[in-house]
Amino acid sequence: MRRVGLAAVGISAALLALSSAVAGSANAQAAKVTTDVGPHYVGEAVSIRVTAVGFEEDLPPTAEVPLPTNGSLELVGLSPSVSQSLTIVNGQLSRTREVIHVFQYRYMAARSGTAILGPFRIVQGAREATVAAVRLKIQAFPTTRDLRVKMLLPAGPVFVGERVPVTVSFTLEDRLQQSLLKYRLHVALFDDQAFRFLDEGHEGDTTVRLETKAGGLQVRGRSSKHQEGNKQYTTVSVTRTLVPLAAGSYEIPPTSLRVEEGVRFRADFFGGRRATKVRRWQTEDPGGTLEVAEIPGRSQPPSFGGGIGRGFTVEVAADRTVVQIGDPITLTLLVRGEGLETASLPPLDAEGLLSAEDFRVAGDVPTGDIDGDAKRFTAVVRVLSDEVSEIPALAYSWFDPFSRGYQTTHSRPIALSVRSAEVIGARDVEVSEARGDVDEFAVGSASAASDSRPRARSFALTGADLGIVHDPLVVLAGVNVWGGAWLPRTLYAGSALLLGLAVWDRRRRQADPEQARRGRLFAEEVARVKRAASVEEIAQALRRMLREKPAASTEEIDTFLGECDARSYAPSGSEPGLDTAFLGQAARLAEEIAESGR
Repeated sequence: MRRVGLAAVGISAALLALSSAVAGSANAQAAKVTTDVGPHYVGEAVSIRVTAVGFEEDLPPTAEVPLPTNGSLELVGLSPSVSQSLTIVNGQLSRTREVIHVFQYRYMAARSGTAILGPFRIVQGAREATVAAVRLKIQAFPTTRDLRVKMLLPAGPVFVGERVPVTVSFTLEDRLQQSLLKYRLHVALFDDQAFRFLDEGHEGDTTVRLETKAGGLQVRGRSSKHQEGNKQYTTVSVTRTLVPLAAGSYEIPPTSLRVEEGVRFRADFFGGRRATKVRRWQTEDPGGTLEVAEIPGRSQPPSFGGGIGRGFTVEVAADRTVVQIGDPITLTLLVRGEGLETASLPPLDAEGLLSAEDFRVAGDVPTGDIDGDAKRFTAVVRVLSDEVSEIPALAYSWFDPFSRGYQTTHSRPIALSVRSAEVIGARDVEVSEARGDVDEFAVGSASAASDSRPRARSFALTGADLGIVHDPLVVLAGVNVWGGAWLPRTLYAGSALLLGLAVWDRRRRQADPEQARRGRLFAEEVARVKRAASVEEIAQALRRMLREKPAASTEEIDTFLGECDARSYAPSGSEPGLDTAFLGQAARLAEEIAESGR
């Protein structure tokens, strides 16, 4: 019995030691590296994966690796994962937990030969693991005359903002096209941030996929066939519009085309064919240099609107053609041409556009919006003279990169009918001064002068004795004995009231005469609007108020005045009547102008 017990103890100790050894090996740090299956080619990305185990999950480890001498090695991601398992042996439960960290690299070889990557050292605090370097055999892509690619760039210098067509074409022999598995067309120029690229207006009969840093790009292309010797070829061309954003000399990198050709095939489950052997080909266009220049500034005309292209035209329309001096006119300008991206408006009071003596332009230079094949601009102008008979032909200039000079076009003039607005002069204002029952600030026009309604009398304290007497006998002299103490108090209160009225009257007399005149004028015009018998009376009253307070003009008032003009110029018998809503709106607008002028 004792021997059996000792044997059992020995077996238990051995199992415990084995268990500790297994646990120790599970917690040990280790790493390994794997790569894509070759062959590997120059300029083609190779995926490198470094897998590390035995490190903690919470704090990600770091990887240290020397820079390769042939090409570039880039860390593109780190993905940790945790695997757990439960095992029951002879009724004993064991739990296993493993943390795996995978470092994902992308290697791009610059030339053919042997590439050495590593060693890779994984570090996490005091823990670390090292994996030996790997060797990759890099070979150049084979080339063939049956595969060609070409980029067409403009021969001469281009200008900032010019629309420049850039065409990329590739040619494949028909046999190669029939066994083509996939292709990769990479145009490095399309990744350059110094240019903007447009695809509008380019159509085609096929779709071409371009490889860019941002991902794949689908564009339309045109295909054609031709024969060289005894071989048939297919050429596919893609055109994009390049717009330079800054001047300078730009080196255009090569454009490459890589294809995979199936050499051997077998039938798949669905009756199609599946390539069992693949051959790769590559061809390149060497690129070149593109010179970008600024447009000349010395000969730039004042009517230059920033457009760079050709075939520009400008159309101008006005929202009204019958106006009074100072009325707003909304102009709509439509600019058309090749190169609208950079087109804007010059200042409308520039030379060749609106004269500053005849027109006032409201606001800054407007920004335009693309509307179909045109760019639309809107601006508000006001006529300053009744001698203006038209909105003149407006000049618009642009830079033509083909002729390397500025071109100018003109809009058609728009006839205007401008009426003089009524002006209130000094002869229309009466100022009367009297001591008696006439207000010295009474002002009225001819219609107001005929108004026989009584006016408020002015209050004056001229000659009043407001001296303060301190002698009680004098102050109380003549006091009615039946009045008691109320009479002195009443006198004191009355004296204080009279003094306050005198101060108020003095301030009233010293008030700004111009403000007082404007207040009376606004009151009279509001009254005229409310009792107006025609549309013209309302419009004239509102315009007189706006001349006194131009800042009170609003879009609603301008629209209302336009409605007044439309009703005034309506054919006889068709003019809308002065309905209640129209009169109410007129009175409200007049009161708003008067309130803003106080």
